[in-house]
Amino acid sequence: MTHQASEINHSTSTGHNLGSSTYLDKHYQVAQFEYEATLRSAGLQPGWHVLDAGCGGGAFLPLMSEIVGASGKISAIDLAPEHINAIGQSLAEKSLACPVETRVGSLVSLPYENDQFDAVWSANVTQYLTDEELTRTLAEFVRVVRPGGIVAVKDVDISAWQFQPLSPTLMWRLIEACQGNGHVSGAMRGTHLPTWLREAGLKVIKRQTTLVERWSPLQPLEQSYVADNLKFLSHMAADLDLRPKDIATWHAIGEAPEQLINHSDFCYREMYILAVGQVPS
Repeated sequence: MTHQASEINHSTSTGHNLGSSTYLDKHYQVAQFEYEATLRSAGLQPGWHVLDAGCGGGAFLPLMSEIVGASGKISAIDLAPEHINAIGQSLAEKSLACPVETRVGSLVSLPYENDQFDAVWSANVTQYLTDEELTRTLAEFVRVVRPGGIVAVKDVDISAWQFQPLSPTLMWRLIEACQGNGHVSGAMRGTHLPTWLREAGLKVIKRQTTLVERWSPLQPLEQSYVADNLKFLSHMAADLDLRPKDIATWHAIGEAPEQLINHSDFCYREMYILAVGQVPS
């Protein structure tokens, strides 16, 4: 992958698109109200030891530390070393409300003992896993959480990804043309997360859908984030078997995303699912 393509795709050192710390931090800030409400509703309790599984650059850590408090503890793990390094630098500049330890590692083989945690929180990670990897990851979550503890998984469902006034069918045809792309397939699983948790042996205790919607005029940070997404989709469309008119439309959008974003009726929508399961006692 060229440097330019890596910047457009916001890739990590592990090759995950839309996974760089810069992109993730911007996404968190744009959807902060919804994201923090979701974390607060997940059921974490004061004094708990929580694993942030696939922590990215650590955007959720400040609020999570407030929730578990000084008597709690957080362990954060991510596959990308640069994410863990970024968290280390942040912690060196500003301490959080509870102890936080970090580690580079894979979710499909967690380097933790059985029953070590009261809860796992995993946000925007399962989309990057194959079906087999997701099965193994959820088994690991169940293994490391004590009986009666919880596993909270939040992830996107791109079936609701919209950039109005673009026709949603333009997006649907792009998604259809991406069949076989593992990331795209994973990003379509959001609404099925409760089923995955149940099949992993968890008792599903919460299912919640959240719509993130931003209407014109967008704030500067929102404009930048949406432009990132549009450029990413335009770059993707160039290599897909799409009708010529669709390719031309996506090319024009990628060249000048601000023309769409500044439309008086522009509306950005994304949807994500929170599924919470309890480990059997």
